[in-house]
Order: sequence, then structure tokens, then C-alpha cells
Amino acid sequence: MRVRDIFFSGIGIYLPETESVESAVARGLYPAGEVESRGFSGAAVAGDMPAPEMALRAARDALNSSGVSPSDLAALLYVSVWHQGPDSWSPQYYLQHYLVGDELLAVEIRHSCNGTFSGIELGVSTLRAEADRKAVLVTASDNFGTPLFPRWQPGSQCTVMGDGASAVVLTKDGGFAQLRSICASNYSDMEELFRAGEPMFPPGITEGRVLDFKPRIEAFVAKAIADGTGPELLARDHQLSAESASRALAEAEVKIDDIKRVIVHNWGQAETTAYLDMLGFPLEKSTWHYGSGIGHTGASDHMLSLHHLLTTGQLDVGDHVLLAGILPGATYKSAVVQILDIPSWPSSSPG
Repeated sequence: MRVRDIFFSGIGIYLPETESVESAVARGLYPAGEVESRGFSGAAVAGDMPAPEMALRAARDALNSSGVSPSDLAALLYVSVWHQGPDSWSPQYYLQHYLVGDELLAVEIRHSCNGTFSGIELGVSTLRAEADRKAVLVTASDNFGTPLFPRWQPGSQCTVMGDGASAVVLTKDGGFAQLRSICASNYSDMEELFRAGEPMFPPGITEGRVLDFKPRIEAFVAKAIADGTGPELLARDHQLSAESASRALAEAEVKIDDIKRVIVHNWGQAETTAYLDMLGFPLEKSTWHYGSGIGHTGASDHMLSLHHLLTTGQLDVGDHVLLAGILPGATYKSAVVQILDIPSWPSSSPG
């Protein structure tokens, strides 16, 4: 989607204190032999702070930094990955109750770690639908510190999980950055990747099973090898990752060399390097070093990293930033933003 009429006018974050990887190793939660190879130095840990409370704090900061009043919002889009609170309760209403009020659409988006992209995409359409709509708030928040989620070893073999929240305010009337494009591609042949070998009903969480992606991935790979589809699946996966980013660049009317920084998910170093290589960028152009200190924060990685770049002087007016992500299923998302102003926000350092 080519975009020129929508802007980022504020970002808010909540990032708790981090636990070091050395502490996790000492507590028997992380293999010492993987410290160097995966490269993580720590993970943000929220303790018993609920995800919706973190979202509330990030959303409040985003609105304050944008100058947008809650009454100006046309929609609140709440992105989540892990469980948010009591079963059959919806977390977006917590923000309605304590921050934005009832005169707007409020929905939860369950689109895994690409959910913020989906929220932005829906936000663009929401703002364009009516001439008098002024702003949309997209939030994301997760606390993975529950007994059935192994933060340091989720089984995906490429990350550890960090807690935190982010929020971005989309407006029509200008902001610190212009959204120039946002693109998505899908590959549903990969939907079995994170469910293979496990029954769809009853859900494992209802039976008290600890989440572990590893056996599912191994079952999917074994099946792909057995039926001979492995090379085709891998090639198409790589192709769509690259195509999504290329299309975002083309619709933003910029080239690879015009991109000052690229933001992807907070994965291990080898996996991040391989993914960036598919997109055509070196690791040094990414925010991996920042992300390796906080872990993969669900759908907040990209906004946390953009906030970090802005508050640490790593971006200038006129710079273009590429945001890219992939989630099991598979969905490939990319967006390009151009920096129009450098806001004076507090640093995104943990705590």
C-alpha cells in the first residue's frame, strides 16, 4: 500500500528492568553453550505487572507525546501475542476505562509478532474511511512471565522473550514521521509450522501444557522432508520475505541505499543476520544490538526500536527507516517511514 497521507505523531513505550543472560544461566533457565552463539545479553522482565497496565502506560505516553486528545481518536487497536488477563475478558476495554473513553471503536488484534503492522494497516484504512477522523491509537503489550511459557527457551531456537509495551498514534495532520508504505504477503502453506504434531483441540493451555515450539517445528520439517516439499517451502518463504521489503521500498519510492536503518524482530544473531541478508542489509544497519538486550517483545519490537533510534540520536531529519517482519502462518510485513522531526522524548533504556 502506497501511503503519503498518514503520519506517526507519537510513540509511547513501557520497558521493565532486564535480567541478564548470566543470571538466567545461573538459575538453570538458559544453556551456557548458547550464550555466545545466539548473542542475547538479557531479557526485559515485568514481574507481576499485567500486560494491559503496561499498554496503558505506553498509550498514555504516546498520546502525551503526540498532542492528540483521547476524544480525537477514531479507534483503539490493541495488539497481543500471549494471554492478557482473565479468560473471556478483553484487554482493550481496560484502556477505554482508564484512558480513551467509550466513543470509539476498540478491538483486540491477535496477529502474533506482526500485529503492530496489522494495526497500522487497519489504522490507515480507518482514518481514510471518514474525512473527519483525526487519529488512531495502536498499542501492543505482553508479559510472558507465566508458568506455562518458558521465556528463555520457547523452543523456537532463535530467540528469548522479553516483556514490554509500545504504542503509536497515527494522524492525518502531520507528525514526526511520514508513513510512506506498508505491504503484506501471505503463505498459508506454512500455517502448520507452529501446530504440527499437536492436536488443535483441546488447546494445550487448557490442559496445562508448557508451550514448546520445538516439537511442532520438528514435526513440520519431518513432514516436508518426507513429502519432498521442503525445498519449495523454504524457497518460497525466502522469496516472499524479500518481495515484501522490495515492494515497500518501491511504493515508498526509495532504494536500498536510501534506507538509514532497518528494524526487524529481536531474534538470535545468526537468524537475524540470515533474515537481513534476504532483505539485502547487513546486521550493522539493524537494531539487533539493542534488541539482544531486551529479547523478543512480541509485537512491540519495531516501535521500541524506532523509539530507541530516535532518543539516542541515531536518526536525522530526512532519514528513511525500513521495518520488516515475518510471523508463522506465514505473513510477511514491511513498511517504510521517513523522519520529519526528532522529538525530545525520554530514552528507551530499560526501567
